[in-house]
Amino acid sequence: MIGHEPKELLRTLLNDYKMPAASLSKITRISEQVILDFANGENIQPAITQTEMMDLIDMAGLLVIGVPSTDANERVSAITQALNNELGIPVETISLFSNLDCEDIEEFIKENDSLSIEKRYNLAVTVLFLQYIFK
Repeated sequence: MIGHEPKELLRTLLNDYKMPAASLSKITRISEQVILDFANGENIQPAITQTEMMDLIDMAGLLVIGVPSTDANERVSAITQALNNELGIPVETISLFSNLDCEDIEEFIKENDSLSIEKRYNLAVTVLFLQYIFK
């Protein structure tokens, strides 16, 4: 991430956001010790591949910078669009699973605050669960 030291991002994730190194290890399949060593500024190049290191840095950046800077409605809209555009799941299918009208979802994609809180909640739970299943 440009302008952010990778080890600082990881330290912020571990310390400020209280993300356990053990959890990061399960997520990334990088040993907990290597993650802690990297956060402490040690050279971890011999222990992991360049791709693994870049994936760890990207994840830390997304969690530390991306999540706080993105509105929850934007994230739900982005996931909805990804299900539709990348996986080819029709808005109609998403609407049927979420018990919403297609028009409601299409409007939400255009204007994130167009739905009531109850409808946004239904859409969010549905698209997050669908994404979880399909990943």
